[in-house]
Amino acid sequence: MYHISVLGHNDDDGFGESLGDIAHVAYCPALNEEELAEQCREAQVLVCRDEPVTKNLLEKLDQLKLIVILSARYDNVDLAAALARHVTVIHNPSYCIEDIADHTCAMILALIRQLPEYQEDIRNNNRWQYGTVAWPIHRVSDTVIGLVGFGHIGRAVAERMQCFGCRIDAYDPFVSEKIMIKNRVKPVDLDVLLAECDVVSLHMPLNDTTQYIFQEEQFEQMKPGSMFVNCCRGGLVDEAALYHAVDDGHIRSAALDVLSMEHPSPVMLKMIDRPEFLLTPQCSCHSVEAERALKNDAVRFIRAFFEGRMKELPIITTREK
Repeated sequence: MYHISVLGHNDDDGFGESLGDIAHVAYCPALNEEELAEQCREAQVLVCRDEPVTKNLLEKLDQLKLIVILSARYDNVDLAAALARHVTVIHNPSYCIEDIADHTCAMILALIRQLPEYQEDIRNNNRWQYGTVAWPIHRVSDTVIGLVGFGHIGRAVAERMQCFGCRIDAYDPFVSEKIMIKNRVKPVDLDVLLAECDVVSLHMPLNDTTQYIFQEEQFEQMKPGSMFVNCCRGGLVDEAALYHAVDDGHIRSAALDVLSMEHPSPVMLKMIDRPEFLLTPQCSCHSVEAERALKNDAVRFIRAFFEGRMKELPIITTREK
């Protein structure tokens, strides 16, 4: 029997039972790295989501052969240390693509149709009247959507918004213009996208080159009266600069599912008090179906690994995708 250690949660989803014919599955709710190393010392497979897997921990797990990350992200794992120890690391690049795309589009539509502003007016002013919001409402099909990043989720957002008749522009230096055109999307430079698009939505990874890529300068470049959406990564955006851009009227409204600081910060508290900000607590990646598929995929990947079907695995070989 193989030994599988699962970090951070209990067996409330049948994950251990589904692998019971080939492995002993243990759940490891350790409070510190020393406890975790002790609990996982016999593990050949380590399953995690966002729990940190450090070089120090890896050096204590002599039996480890495989790390399964229950996410598309993998910045919680010291990949270089894992590869140096010949540990295979896999993630799930298809996880919650539909869910984040749906959530993004819902936020885009809510901003275009000014749902947060009118809801706020009804609740606070007991008023049932069109025209109480400063900005006019434009037809969805006349809206130009700008996608910064055109990976799996960006393409899913484009496909959905095209159904509403929207023109889609996209900027992604790592995706060919041929692929964008094939997806009926107009490839543009970032400065053109910011200047021409009515809605700007982020769909890029967070790394050393993209951290706080949207600051005061980028918001100033955006079209007056445009809208901003981020269901991607909080660290991409200087939220204080975004707040000021909305506060001074240059940007009409913003929808955020992620923040750089997701505990109550001064900027977050100011956003909560403004109807121009639509906030959700990082729920874009969640659904019952997404969680079920994530666990089923993990089971399938683990079986494939032990059966030697390596070509079926989404193996990470470098730090960046």
